[in-house]
Amino acid sequence: MSTRNTDPVRHPSKAADAVRAFNHATLPTRTGPGIAYPGTVYRSIGAFASLAHRLPQAFDQIAGALTDLHKAGLLTADHGTPTQHTTTVVAALRDAERLALALTEALERAHNASGPLGYRGPIDDTDDDL
Repeated sequence: MSTRNTDPVRHPSKAADAVRAFNHATLPTRTGPGIAYPGTVYRSIGAFASLAHRLPQAFDQIAGALTDLHKAGLLTADHGTPTQHTTTVVAALRDAERLALALTEALERAHNASGPLGYRGPIDDTDDDL
């Protein structure tokens, strides 16, 4: 088994942190919504659609890796059997793949519908949300 210099888990962890930062940055304030312009809505939805589009492959690769470890006889289980737990994990990841595809489709619909929207209010030239 080869060792890698980097932990692949750091990537989805960074994505989760980025979503948390987005949620914080877009909280409504006393002076208005957390997202001031429809262009920002459009770009945000597009970015989340890109993220969702990549999830099925990630879930498939995790399921494949676990299946390979199981087939090689390299797994143990604190309770039950490795087969029971592997089967449950792989089935749940297949469900997650289907849900990620549905999420991607919903976000693409939202992205397409938000594209024609424009803004006709005052614009602050110093606004970071342009």
